Amino acid sequence: MTYFRSGMIALSVAGLVAAGPVGLTFADGGHVKETIKHAKEGLEHEKEAIKHLEESVKASNDPHAKEALEHAKEAVKHAEESLAHAEQAGAKGKSKGK
Repeated sequence: MTYFRSGMIALSVAGLVAAGPVGLTFADGGHVKETIKHAKEGLEHEKEAIKHLEESVKASNDPHAKEALEHAKEAVKHAEESLAHAEQAGAKGKSKGK
């Protein structure tokens, strides 16, 4: 059960990281850069947390823990895609502002 809880926490945090860049559309240039920087940092932390979860799940026979780990990996993948779109939007906004 501890593995499952750990996985769910990682999944929740990854979801927050994924949702963070959504507000970039409404931010000005300075906030865009700062938000992208924080999103990148958050993704790196999530990747590290997933590595630790992988180590914990290896010894587990709990299918829920393994499923939670897979969901966390998917959430990070989606967060990376969101970040890429946010960076593109920031670059487009920068060129429009000049």
